[in-house]
Amino acid sequence: MRTLALLSVLASASALASALALSAMADKVAPEHAAGREVYLKWCAPCHAPGITHPGTHALMTKYQGVKSGVLLEWTDLPASSVKYTVRHGISVMPQFRKTEISDAELDALARYLSRNTPQP
Repeated sequence: MRTLALLSVLASASALASALALSAMADKVAPEHAAGREVYLKWCAPCHAPGITHPGTHALMTKYQGVKSGVLLEWTDLPASSVKYTVRHGISVMPQFRKTEISDAELDALARYLSRNTPQP
């Protein structure tokens, strides 16, 4: 019982830390990426926000084993075209998102936001 309570407290602390990290990150986004950030916060952050308690981040941490960050927001090699393809088609346990969930315009904004750290060819 004590172990479960401790795990619950740790999970809550981790969730709070992730929320604070997202809040801090949200304040530093350039105005041209605000729409993409909103799409990310609504649809992507529940799985891909910083922190091991997010299944997408955890899966990427496991996949890349420290060679590359598990946090998508830190990637510097994420082309907009890859974001669009993955969102529309899904990958592994990540579902595909239909146009009725993320419109083409929202997907364009999301792709620009997530690829903002990636040098353009």
